[in-house]
Amino acid sequence: MRATLLISSCTLLLLGSFAAAQDQTARNLQALAELEAAREVLDVIEFEFGRDAMALVEPMEQLADRLMTLNQFDEADALLDRAVQITRYHNGLHSPAQLSLIRKRIENFTNRQAWDDARDQMEYLFTYYLRLPVALNANLIDDFLELAEQHLRGVTEDSIEEQGFHFNRAHQLNLVMIIAARQLHGDNSPVLVPLLYRQAQHYYMFRKIFDNNGANNTTFRDSLQEYSTSGARARHMLRKDLKRIYYLEGLDLLNQIETIYSEPDAPGLVGQAMSELYLADWHNLFDFSDLAVEGYERAYALLIDSGESRERVNAFFSQPRILPLPQFHANIDAALVELPSTNNTADSQLMLTEWTTSIPTIASPLNSFHRDDEESDYALLSMQLPAENRVSFLYSNRFPTSIGRVSAMEAITGFRQIEDGRKEAQERLEQLRFRPKMVDGSVVESSSLLRVEIAAED
Repeated sequence: MRATLLISSCTLLLLGSFAAAQDQTARNLQALAELEAAREVLDVIEFEFGRDAMALVEPMEQLADRLMTLNQFDEADALLDRAVQITRYHNGLHSPAQLSLIRKRIENFTNRQAWDDARDQMEYLFTYYLRLPVALNANLIDDFLELAEQHLRGVTEDSIEEQGFHFNRAHQLNLVMIIAARQLHGDNSPVLVPLLYRQAQHYYMFRKIFDNNGANNTTFRDSLQEYSTSGARARHMLRKDLKRIYYLEGLDLLNQIETIYSEPDAPGLVGQAMSELYLADWHNLFDFSDLAVEGYERAYALLIDSGESRERVNAFFSQPRILPLPQFHANIDAALVELPSTNNTADSQLMLTEWTTSIPTIASPLNSFHRDDEESDYALLSMQLPAENRVSFLYSNRFPTSIGRVSAMEAITGFRQIEDGRKEAQERLEQLRFRPKMVDGSVVESSSLLRVEIAAED
């Protein structure tokens, strides 16, 4: 009986694999047939209207899309380049009609990992936006955002010598987006909030870049100093002064968010409570622990005053969160969705996917960022966060403990490629800051599991 069941199971497994292979083959054949059909359409249009006809641009772009899907990047770029030249021939060298094609060329180059070519096109686009008259509208801000995202992608995928260039361009583009959004929507529009928060995140990353040592970080720091006015200034400043400057820059941005949600037409107290919460996170990140505790307590009280039930607010604060959080949430509904799963255990399960070794313990700002588990090093850690700020002394040494820093840890598994795994885990955890767990308005001690996906060497 068991042998029969085993044979039946194997047969079903083989049939399933065969069916899946057949489906994939059918999809591939269909894609190739559609590709040939698109080529034929292009040939017909070219024969009828000529090699330089504007009628060719749209089918060229569509064919390039299909080629990119099939990873045929060279042919796709040849088509896109030709479409750009046709567009310039008919509409002028600086025609806005070419911009969507250039953005697609950048996408094609980055997918092919041809970063030298991608940077050339990215710089052309950046210069175009800043030097030529462009209609100021929401679409333009979206274009800036797309270009900034490509630069953030370049931080990890381009050579380490170019990391500073990409990060600085992303920073500059976000500044331009803030200016454009102010002109379009006014100084106190909620549209500004994600842009202001992203800018504050950049200042924290600047702080981490200039605060860490190591070969990769030194290269990143040097390239940032080459491309950035802020980076060049940082070359001659003490680390504590830099920390203070970046803290104040970010604090100003978060205070602007608080002002937006304090406007008379702002929707209730929830926005104020959330802006107070992110201000507390900022104090926490820069080790102003007493200010952080006061801010967390005010945020909790404002959420209760806004009409949220104590049960929902306690659920919102039921688990620690790794700082800085990737997004600003103006209410707790979206934030509750993002809470990590506890997997039916007493400990919450936190996850950190490092962005780059140049600034370890910083999560990627890209929503689409992921790392192959088979290729990446990792650690699974058990950790505890304290319930209060305190200072202990041993002989003449002072040891501060704060609500946002790990007070105890144990490496469970991981760090496959690192000999001294516990030391490495300790160093990483010491750099992390956490939004603490709260119950009924008070910070409480908590324990969590933390999985850290270690960034591969650049």
